[in-house]
Amino acid sequence: MTIQRIFETLPGEVIFAIPLAVLLTLVLLLLRRIAIKRAEGRRDTVAHAYAMPVDDVGAIATRIEEAKAGNNNVAVADLYLAQALACQKLGDEKARMTALTAAAGYAALHGPESTHAIARMHLADAARSTGDMTSACEHWHLAREAFHASGHSEEHARVEKLMRENGCPTDWVLTEL
Repeated sequence: MTIQRIFETLPGEVIFAIPLAVLLTLVLLLLRRIAIKRAEGRRDTVAHAYAMPVDDVGAIATRIEEAKAGNNNVAVADLYLAQALACQKLGDEKARMTALTAAAGYAALHGPESTHAIARMHLADAARSTGDMTSACEHWHLAREAFHASGHSEEHARVEKLMRENGCPTDWVLTEL
């Protein structure tokens, strides 16, 4: 095929390519809109988790099971955090720690990063209160990174300062948990 032949057929090819590109763009925009709507639905579930009475551990446990059944892992992380706060209010420290660990784990895997960070801060405080500074530093490190990932730069800086004040290394690279 000669260069002249290519230039002769190119305008015809472009005429078909432009509508195809427009159609592809519209499909991608539609798919993005669907994804946003689904995410908004998940946020509504999460918001509802915080609207329930904080001392109703049974209701929160039911919501956790419902969210798990619906594969709504983002809501599961937030619900476990709500359960941890409810257990704290009731004075059940063992259940609180179990719920915080679950909240941190689900949020680390599925988001939201802010829930991961908050759960890690609570776990760090618990570790520090028992004198386990190694675990506290590890949780602060993970919280700091989660605050950074979620765009909370003030919280990131606050945790980094806290780590320095408590003698934690701030240049860790954790490869395994």
